[in-house]
Amino acid sequence: MILDDLKDYGNPQCKLQRLVRDGAYTKVVRGLYETDPKTPGRYLASAIRSPSYLSFEYALRYYNMIPEMVRVFTSATFDTGKTKTYRNAFGTYTFRDSPKEAFYVGVHVIEESGRTYCIATREKAVCDELYLKSPVRSRKALKEMLYEDLRLEEDDILSLDRDMVRELSRRYHSTSVSALSDYLEEEKE
Repeated sequence: MILDDLKDYGNPQCKLQRLVRDGAYTKVVRGLYETDPKTPGRYLASAIRSPSYLSFEYALRYYNMIPEMVRVFTSATFDTGKTKTYRNAFGTYTFRDSPKEAFYVGVHVIEESGRTYCIATREKAVCDELYLKSPVRSRKALKEMLYEDLRLEEDDILSLDRDMVRELSRRYHSTSVSALSDYLEEEKE
């Protein structure tokens, strides 16, 4: 769109480079620019790589489920086969695969200040994080991963929507996510 607006210039690409240098535009990634340098980075994640939604450590911190500050916008995507990282003036963005079958379940669209972004629910963020980890099969190993490795609080885990986790476990086909679903069912009793 920017190059279309600059089509009357002799060399639109050079004009765009000057506008970036002068601060009228901020480069996000190749072919994507932002006019407001104060734009919160979360608004740009799904524009950098689509389809995607914010998840993993970023979403866990967003929901105050982990104590650490998160400086990377971690997002889930699918069928890429690799982790991809982008760095720009708005932050560092990392995209990791999530199962396609589970991709669209448990994602919220948030609107703020006329902008939107997609973020995993609490349940989905935990499942995405478990999906990346080495498989656990026992209750003891799961609790160690949740409460020691990830430093999640037991109250936060036990307050997860059991039905949502059960639905996600069917779609992830992950030993660890299934173990979480079983754990929540056992704790309910």
